[in-house]
Amino acid sequence: MSLEILSQASITLISASLSLVGGLALLLTYVKIPEFQTSVHRLLVFLTIADILTAFGYIIGTVNFLTLNDDQRNTTDPMCEAQSFITTFSSLSSFGWTSVIAIHLYLLIRSHRNFEKDRLVKAWYFTIGWIFPATITTVVLAIKKLGRDTHGQQAGTGLWCWIKLDYKDNRIHPSDIRLMFISGKLWEILTYVLSFSVYMLLKIATFLERQRNSNYSWGRVKGTDLRDEDERFCFTWLILYLLRLWGTIRFFFAISGDGSNQKITNADNILKYFHCAGDCAQALGNFLLFCVFDKNIRKKYGEIFCRYRYDRNQNVLLNTSESTNYQTTFRIRRKENDAMLM
Repeated sequence: MSLEILSQASITLISASLSLVGGLALLLTYVKIPEFQTSVHRLLVFLTIADILTAFGYIIGTVNFLTLNDDQRNTTDPMCEAQSFITTFSSLSSFGWTSVIAIHLYLLIRSHRNFEKDRLVKAWYFTIGWIFPATITTVVLAIKKLGRDTHGQQAGTGLWCWIKLDYKDNRIHPSDIRLMFISGKLWEILTYVLSFSVYMLLKIATFLERQRNSNYSWGRVKGTDLRDEDERFCFTWLILYLLRLWGTIRFFFAISGDGSNQKITNADNILKYFHCAGDCAQALGNFLLFCVFDKNIRKKYGEIFCRYRYDRNQNVLLNTSESTNYQTTFRIRRKENDAMLM
């Protein structure tokens, strides 16, 4: 096995594992800390579930690749197909929920209405975040196009599987390019544009409000359950962009069809490593942004940790006290028994 493959596998597994832990920590934060349980954080939970599935899928795909021999790596096995289904669905879902969060925040700020109890809006959110991605992924699975890219350039992937490319002519056909856009890249690019545009509008609106009222903050918007710290959501598009940009550049390198250009090949070889690190790391990025970098949440972490240590010490003291009492009682009864025998 080449050093290049081992390096890519190591980066992917480390990044995906950290993202998995970060995503689970964010979910635990939502469950344990009431201040985190707002409508927009509930949407963040759905986004995090999608990102956890992505990280989990990349771990499966990478481990599966490492267990195969050279001949098997040029075919699509059942595990590869299953992993492709998971990560294609979860990636589409992640794009959907990122867009939903942007739209939801814009509606909250501009209309001063919380849409938490609006069933029609919630139905649209779930359609964009879950149903639409599941439909696209199921159709691609049904036409047997989920699998391994064996044409030599790994268009848009690392060691994991996505769209099956196994033609003898070593080319990416136009039909496959359309399929790759429909099953991921088109919605990814639209998410970049939509999220950036909406958040810039929100930043401009917030700036203008603060020009009129210096005390203005998102936490003071009437009719919503926003916190001041929720302005951090304006950076979710940036996390998505910085983490997935490398794979998108590699995708366009691959579909350009100019495999003979040495500069593109060299750039692609470097971008592979950024691609392996970034594509599965969004859950970790969101955990850092919304939990670790939020001083109020960090304070809550400290309180929970101190409470845990206090409870643990109390249990130790209680167990020690009970043990001491038991030993004392045992000695007294033994002395009484000895006195009776005498």
